[in-house]
Amino acid sequence: MKYRKVVIIGTGLIGGSAGKALIARGLAKEVVGICRRESSAERALKEKAVTSAVVGGYDSNCREADIVLVATPVNAIIPALEKLADCDMGADTAVTDAGSTKGDIVLHASKLEGKLRFVGSHPMAGSEKSGVENSSASLFEGSVCLLTPDASTKPEVKKKISDFWIALGAEVREMSPGDHDRGVAFSSHLPHAAAYALAGTLEEKLPRYLFAGGFRDTTRVASSDAALWSEIFDSNRGNVLKAIEKYREKLGVIEEEIRSGRKKDLLERLERWRKLRDEIV
Repeated sequence: MKYRKVVIIGTGLIGGSAGKALIARGLAKEVVGICRRESSAERALKEKAVTSAVVGGYDSNCREADIVLVATPVNAIIPALEKLADCDMGADTAVTDAGSTKGDIVLHASKLEGKLRFVGSHPMAGSEKSGVENSSASLFEGSVCLLTPDASTKPEVKKKISDFWIALGAEVREMSPGDHDRGVAFSSHLPHAAAYALAGTLEEKLPRYLFAGGFRDTTRVASSDAALWSEIFDSNRGNVLKAIEKYREKLGVIEEEIRSGRKKDLLERLERWRKLRDEIV
């Protein structure tokens, strides 16, 4: 048994999957879920994502935890860290989050130094589906989890959280919070924005049988939780806007080559970009 007690704040897809992995792998004696609503606590218990679940009660439930994982939506992470900073968790408790943006979160956590032993995390695993009912003990297997330490991060905290994600099946990489937010604006946030925009073309009211595999594949992530993604876009606004501008530029190039009938140039460009895409798979 690696951990005596792990606390998960927010038992949705990511938090629930972490809990299920801890239980399935026999890594924790106690996995406590802290939820916002009684119905969420009941679902987490029903799904066997935790060994116990409560509504609120940070201080009493986080006391003497080995690890606290904040797996709430991104806009709720800083308020959760504020609450944790006021808890009597013990000198060895390491805290991390699972937010899709890191800059503001890591900066805020650094201001709580002395009250919170924290390092930011971003598990690059997930689904367009949400909720603990879609969580899986195998979600992190073969995935990458990014750690985003800063000058205030204690080496022992970084190692403890790194070991935690490795134990769940992930490969751990490190990036600065700024580099992380710039990178995921292109690799994650832009694809979601583009998928939502493409899904918006359904307002043209064309027959649904025209929308086959290609459309369904490229809009899959537009089935993601809209409230969650509106918060993510807002939390990384500057970087997302830069990514959208770059995408608009590339789409404009294709538009111009189609408009001008430059078939050879268009073919060469599409082939070059196809090869770039194939390099990542």
